[in-house]
Amino acid sequence: MLREFQDLFEYHTKSTINFANHDVHNVFEKVKRDMRPYGFDDLRGKRVLDLGCGQRYPFALQCAAEGANVTALDINYIVPEYFPIAFYKTMKCNGIKRAIKTLIRNLLFDGKYFHALEAAANRPLKSYRSSIKFIVANPMDAKYPLPSNSFDLIASNAVLEHVMDLSKYVGEVNRLLESGGYFYGYIHSYYSLSGGHNLQWAYPEDHPSTEVPPWDHLRENRFPTFTYLNRYKPDEYTKPFKESMQILLFEGRDIKHDPGGTEGEQFLTKDLECELSNYPRELLLTRSWCLICRKP
Repeated sequence: MLREFQDLFEYHTKSTINFANHDVHNVFEKVKRDMRPYGFDDLRGKRVLDLGCGQRYPFALQCAAEGANVTALDINYIVPEYFPIAFYKTMKCNGIKRAIKTLIRNLLFDGKYFHALEAAANRPLKSYRSSIKFIVANPMDAKYPLPSNSFDLIASNAVLEHVMDLSKYVGEVNRLLESGGYFYGYIHSYYSLSGGHNLQWAYPEDHPSTEVPPWDHLRENRFPTFTYLNRYKPDEYTKPFKESMQILLFEGRDIKHDPGGTEGEQFLTKDLECELSNYPRELLLTRSWCLICRKP
């Protein structure tokens, strides 16, 4: 547990501003770019679900600032409340470790993060919290506590790789979308250099680790992650979506959420490529996949 807290502290210390810039320029702006051909150049009045919004919910805030009717859902406690109440409810909902991690992040880093987020977005965002509907879901429940056919767009950023029951997840996406609605999923590939979610490899090009070997999670796994990862490959992600929805796009993306590009090619030596020969080179070098689907 000590290493986990230490890694998180170092990660937030080094990356808080970069993370805020990423959430504006590489997540929100690229979702809008990708969804523009499908009628989402203007979000005003659109019913948007940020599925797996995270405890800072930056995508939900930015959608709300553009006039969307936003719902933010997560399995972690996300409802904005005064510190003692939020700490208690987080502990009750997600356990003492999550509550402590949230408290430390909130006290030491969230102010800096939201300041950087608003600067990158060039507008106030925190004031839009009051317009967002927050939902805390129990992952053991059969359904999310939301009515069917409720959304024009469901967006899920860096969530699918953590989903245990993908068929159930896709079923709920399909249930919640209005007929003709869209799903936008951004998947961090487990097989990429950063896909093992070891925070020392979060930004391989700018801050490569000197302690953790590259692709350690596919090798000896001496530095295991602290989060669940399902290890699905592209066809395993697309199969359940194909059964009920129309797949409009599935393509590799780089760290800036742009098509093409690779991650970690300079670290994939001939010896290492030989050691990892069970994995196609393209799979090892593709950081993420973008998935866009339409409900018939």
